Amino acid sequence: MKQKTHLQVKVIFMVLLIFIFVGCETVHLTAVRVEKPISMTPNINREFTVIKHFKRDLKAWFTILGLVTISDPKVEEVIREEILKAQGDGVVNLEITGQTTILDGLIPVAVGTVGFLVAPPYGAYAAYLIGARTYTIEGDIIKYTR
Repeated sequence: MKQKTHLQVKVIFMVLLIFIFVGCETVHLTAVRVEKPISMTPNINREFTVIKHFKRDLKAWFTILGLVTISDPKVEEVIREEILKAQGDGVVNLEITGQTTILDGLIPVAVGTVGFLVAPPYGAYAAYLIGARTYTIEGDIIKYTR
């Protein structure tokens, strides 16, 4: 019975460590290879009409407590695709928001739980091997009026 209680304390400790270390990620959000103008404000010193609003979610993946980035969100691909689809001249009011969703938070918990069940008690450390964060990219596609 004492051994089972000791194991439960270890599991609770591991779950707490996971929640403490979530958020150490480094993400690179770039859009330098987009040929059209991009602005985070509507002030571009030129008259335009907004022709479409877009909003897309992208994932960034990490490993080893978020210290190693597996993949960054492809911001410039999204912006380029949205401008091309709308046949626009650029983007204004660009906003990029990062958040850890419930699903993002459950991924390491699920991996740790499976690891614990497969190779107790040390398999729970597998939770440190994968993590995710969701980035929402939104803005307005514009067409110049002159």
